[in-house]
Amino acid sequence: MKDVLQLEPNTHIPRGNSYIVSYPYILAHFQGIKVFSEREFVCAAHIVYGWMPTVLNLNPDRTPIGLRQGAEVLTEAKNKGRLRDDDIELLAKLVNHSLVGASKLLHFTAPSAFAIWDSKIYSFIFEQPAHNYRVNQLHKYREYMLRLKQISSRTGFEAFHESVKIKVGYEVSAMRAIELVMFLNSG
Repeated sequence: MKDVLQLEPNTHIPRGNSYIVSYPYILAHFQGIKVFSEREFVCAAHIVYGWMPTVLNLNPDRTPIGLRQGAEVLTEAKNKGRLRDDDIELLAKLVNHSLVGASKLLHFTAPSAFAIWDSKIYSFIFEQPAHNYRVNQLHKYREYMLRLKQISSRTGFEAFHESVKIKVGYEVSAMRAIELVMFLNSG
C-alpha cells in the first residue's frame, strides 16, 4: 500500500467537485439527528445513495431487520461509535446488500468512528481489482479501519490532517482525511 502521508502533499482536492462540495452539508444533516426513526433512516439512506452512482433499493422484506431496526443500528452507531459485525452486516443487507452503502451511512452518522469504504479504497489498500465479492467482505472493511487507526497514530499525522482540512476548506475527521487521500490517489 502506498503511504498516504507521502501522497498528500501532491494530492489535489478539487473543491468545486460535487463530491467535495456536498460532503459538509450531508454531514451537518446527519449531525442534527439525535435518534434515528424509520423516517430519518429512509431519508438518510436516500441522501447517501444520492451521493453514489448507485440507485438505492431498500430491502426491509428480505432481511432479518426492518427499517425500524436499521434506524436503531444507526442510533447505536451514533451513540457508541462502534457496532458488532452482525449489526453492520444486517445494515448492509438492508441497503442494497452493500457494505459500501452501509459504510457511508455509518460514516455520516459517526464520522470519527466509521470510514467510507468503496471499490477505490479497496484497490488502494489491497492493490488488487475490487470485485464486488471482495469489497463486500466485512473482515476487509475491519482491516481497513485498523489501518486507518494505525495511520492516524503515526508521527506527522497532525500536519497531514491539517493540510487536508485546508485543501477541502472545512473540518473533516481523521478517518475522512485519510480516506479522501486514498480515494483521490486510487489508480
